[in-house]
Amino acid sequence: MPLTVATYNIHDAVGTDGIRDIDRVARTIAEIGAGIVALQEVSGPGDGGTGRPDHFAALAAAFDGHAVEGPALQDGDRRYGNMLLSRWPVSDWVVADLAHPEREPRNAIMATVATPDGPLRVVASHFGLDRRERRAQAELIAALAAQEGDLPTVILGDFNDWLPFSPVVRLLSRSLGRHIGAVRRIPTFPSRLPLLALDRILVNERARLCRVWVPATPLARTASDHRPLVAEVEIAAAQT
Repeated sequence: MPLTVATYNIHDAVGTDGIRDIDRVARTIAEIGAGIVALQEVSGPGDGGTGRPDHFAALAAAFDGHAVEGPALQDGDRRYGNMLLSRWPVSDWVVADLAHPEREPRNAIMATVATPDGPLRVVASHFGLDRRERRAQAELIAALAAQEGDLPTVILGDFNDWLPFSPVVRLLSRSLGRHIGAVRRIPTFPSRLPLLALDRILVNERARLCRVWVPATPLARTASDHRPLVAEVEIAAAQT
């Protein structure tokens, strides 16, 4: 059976109604039913003692699996950035610095997930807003992913790039051995009426995207300013 993976920018758990509700985000993730989820704009405490919950901890507890934190911003207890959730054990994980001069700190979580169909290399990231910044970050991710050899690989996250023939998607597709024409481009932003394909899921030649979709449930439309992007991924058998 294909594995279900998803990427979701949760917008610090602030929904389209302006209400911050991490439980609503957790319900949206549960509704998706994915075995691997890359999250962006997750925050920890650091609110001056007002009792705001640690979203990293809340989402990990609600998912009831394995979690890797990748905060790009960290100041004492305050954390903000990426997170990777998995139903299956995670190993060899690193948080790679993708910071660009004079831009907001960015990073990527790289990890090996022991899926029922064998190891899967997962790269989860949130790219920058500047075109040159995104290209530099894509080059770093491509170089890091290439070091992992012949493992099936999925790269997913908020690419912050909606162009049909995005240089970032083109670069990463080439590094994965894929033609850009094979990349599914589905709008995810804004969540009320998606027009821009900011979020992407890419795989290398050792994996196949069977189906890609954006949920249209009431939760998916309201829990964040992005909709989740979900895909079924089939891992190819290792060649002997």
